[in-house]
Amino acid sequence: MASSQMRSLPHRLGRGAWRLEAKATAWILLVLTLLGLLGWLCLTQASQVSTARYRLWEKETEKARLQRQNAELLAEVAEMLSVARLETRARDSDYIPAEGHRYLYVLDYSANSASRGGLAAVARPVEGTVISLEEHEDKPVGVTRWWEQVISQFAAWAGAQP
Repeated sequence: MASSQMRSLPHRLGRGAWRLEAKATAWILLVLTLLGLLGWLCLTQASQVSTARYRLWEKETEKARLQRQNAELLAEVAEMLSVARLETRARDSDYIPAEGHRYLYVLDYSANSASRGGLAAVARPVEGTVISLEEHEDKPVGVTRWWEQVISQFAAWAGAQP
């Protein structure tokens, strides 16, 4: 009996104890291919997520660096614009503090020319005209005079009877 089983063993192997039908082999290959494709897609997506996360980390690091640099620059600007520093620079440049203010009244000067954003044109006095600073010292000039005129016109309009 043992010899009969021994003889039939190669015969069995030859017949294909492990031999599968073509249809079953195709299904197994299809399943393995799909599993490989699914694994490849998962690895690709994981790689892209990892790359995106690294780029995000780089951007956050750069943002933090720029915020620190911006804070340092703002502190430097605040130091440069401090009143004490500006006064020191002015004294070092031989400037002196302004004390008494006196306004110069210019005849026929149009305040509108300065408010249009262009250069202000100063009207030339007629020859022989003398401008006295003391005479017009208490009167406002330029935009101040214009503003007072607007206010007085508004007051006249508001006070008018309908």
